[in-house]
Amino acid sequence: MNRVCKILGIQKPVIQAPMMWITSPKLVAAVSNAGGLGVLGICGGYKKPVFTMEENISEIRKSIHQIKELTDKPFGVNVFPSSKSKGLSKLIIQICKEENVKILVTVGAASPKEYGQWKKDGFTLIARDFNPTVRGAIALENAGADIIVATGCDEGGSMPSLSTGTISAVALLSDAVKVPVLAAGGIINEKMAKAAAIVGAEGAYVGTRFILSKECPAHDAIKKDILNTHPDDYIVYSIMNGLSKSRTTPHKIGKEALQANLKGNLNPTIGDFFAAGIQGKLDEGCNSICNVASLIKTIDPCKDIVDEIARAWVNK
Repeated sequence: MNRVCKILGIQKPVIQAPMMWITSPKLVAAVSNAGGLGVLGICGGYKKPVFTMEENISEIRKSIHQIKELTDKPFGVNVFPSSKSKGLSKLIIQICKEENVKILVTVGAASPKEYGQWKKDGFTLIARDFNPTVRGAIALENAGADIIVATGCDEGGSMPSLSTGTISAVALLSDAVKVPVLAAGGIINEKMAKAAAIVGAEGAYVGTRFILSKECPAHDAIKKDILNTHPDDYIVYSIMNGLSKSRTTPHKIGKEALQANLKGNLNPTIGDFFAAGIQGKLDEGCNSICNVASLIKTIDPCKDIVDEIARAWVNK
């Protein structure tokens, strides 16, 4: 049996990336019902921006309840090390314990103390570092990660600042650790998944392809923008003081961010994710995508997406 499936209690080793606003209970449940692992992102399922910790916690709990109404299959929740989340992740962890959610997708460098406590609490940990390296992967494994994500600079979302591509990242990390490694970055079809599997990936961590799913809450303008943009027109710029990068379709905020980089600002304004992603106001935020998004030609049900990508690892 595929190790990722065995660890997570799923049928197909396809994990939906926690894409913040553009996840929702409907998307998460659809991926899990298809045999993969749906993951609720920070702000996933919110109908409007919220500004207090209490509102965030209420909305997260509401989204978890809605997911449970739509599926009885495993799903995960996204958290960050407490140093990056201003206390929100600690509260999310408490909700997950109360609601019996057992899988966490962590983003950021290894935090041995927190990982140790989360393992004691009975959580299964899928860990993704912003800049995956061999030393970083070993640290994640030693801290208690059950599955490690090898993110290449091919990905959308918060890209590594390193220039290592997905295939190279998978090959390096899978050779360095004993736990299973997921390929992240450009895994949009069976062909890309098989390429990653050849060099050691035991599953896929998929974002952009699920934006172009029927269940994704992203605005139709976002989906059409991805389908219609030529890959040579994508913009890549640095964020988080150079710790990470982002790739976007060419609109106002992305163009301004690139100009800011050229002037030495590596922490540019990246706009309003809610306005862009949910309301479809393309000039108010960034439509972040992987580097092979143009190869996606259709908007499909999550089941079809999971089935296709999973064929790299399972025959059903």
